[in-house]
Amino acid sequence: MAAFYVDPPRAPYWPSQHWHTSTPEEQGMDSAMLAGALEFARATDLPLHSVTVIRDGLLVLDAFFYPYGPGMLHNVASVTKSVTSALIGIAIDKGHVRSVMQPMLDFFPGRTVPNLDATKWAMTVEHLLTMTSGLDCGFTPTEAELFAMLRSQHWVEFALGLPMKLAPGTRFAYCSPGVHLLAGIIQATTSESPADLAR
Repeated sequence: MAAFYVDPPRAPYWPSQHWHTSTPEEQGMDSAMLAGALEFARATDLPLHSVTVIRDGLLVLDAFFYPYGPGMLHNVASVTKSVTSALIGIAIDKGHVRSVMQPMLDFFPGRTVPNLDATKWAMTVEHLLTMTSGLDCGFTPTEAELFAMLRSQHWVEFALGLPMKLAPGTRFAYCSPGVHLLAGIIQATTSESPADLAR
């Protein structure tokens, strides 16, 4: 028998201020399992602020851990990396970026780039998207390069100036300044900030 893919059911709305709610069981989930996950988080002191579960467009769990509660703003930090990656896809779709194989340095002509060598010339958009840029960044757990970038006057210039540690594509390293280069590419090619393009 041939296998085929069936799209999951979709919610008949898009949430604006509030999600529509449902019981877990109505969405094919076991509420005891969800309660067990929350109890595990509490018993093991996991540093969670909240847990939200959406199934088929319906809110089935929205729990908060003291002292956090509904309406509190949170720094979502690296969620922005996913949005930035999606914006690169939009820039490709709109013809602003040719492809993920385009060299990173194509987007910053006329800039003086410190530590420029053959490996930096080889870095592509794809390497930045997959965090395999080869930049000497993200190889320690403290994100020292991110905090140094935040203290700098020009974030794109800071990221461009990082030395290379490895050839691009060699190894994954969680490099936030590399993702900021993607934001610079969006700005350079669309003449919009990533926030404006996302809106």
